[in-house]
Amino acid sequence: MCPICWISGFIAFLLGGSFIATVNHPISWAIGFILIAYSIYRFYEAKKRGKKMTEETKKRNKRTIFRFVQGTVVGSIVTIIIFYSITYKEHERMHLLLEKHGIEEPSH
Repeated sequence: MCPICWISGFIAFLLGGSFIATVNHPISWAIGFILIAYSIYRFYEAKKRGKKMTEETKKRNKRTIFRFVQGTVVGSIVTIIIFYSITYKEHERMHLLLEKHGIEEPSH
């Protein structure tokens, strides 16, 4: 597998999924689907280029891709922890305010 093709496809897939999931507009959906189609193409290119590589190169490239995915996961977890610790009190305050005014059920 070509690591550059695979990583660019992975990033395009994440961005495309984010566009589709977070923005409620047909243009952003179209951009999201285009990015996902591009990512599929990049994954295909990575696989096609990987067939021409030696076993040692394939092994090294898999380690590179694995390290990238590891960094992405660790970075995401750290980001979640930091943002949760920053916004936790405000989030709880908002729930209490909604419950006080009868907008939200206390069983939530």
